[in-house]
Amino acid sequence: MKDIMPINMASSTFSEMKGDLTQAINKCLKEMEKADSDAGKVTLSISIVKDKMPVTTEKDYRDAVVPRFKWKAESNVPLKTAYEGELGGEYELTKEDDGFALKSINGQTSMFDEDEDMEEDDEE
Repeated sequence: MKDIMPINMASSTFSEMKGDLTQAINKCLKEMEKADSDAGKVTLSISIVKDKMPVTTEKDYRDAVVPRFKWKAESNVPLKTAYEGELGGEYELTKEDDGFALKSINGQTSMFDEDEDMEEDDEE
């Protein structure tokens, strides 16, 4: 191990983290290909904690600041499933004894209600 390790992404200090990031990128691309997806996401999260450690040398005693770097490289290829719909326009919001309800505006029935009534008449 070197005595001095520069803290920058170009140095070898973070070579293990860069290797993990490379694996996450390749995994994401592989999963995108497998899922025939047009989008993927790779996230690198780095946490830094500073600890203190007593250091004794021939000349003095001091507390050294000792940083600890933790990282997590994640890849995500979303498999999108969506269900859409809409309800509104023909109903007004009313307050009932047991909560809220949707009531047909002006007590009118929709054209679909009439179709259901006709089907019931046909069955008789």
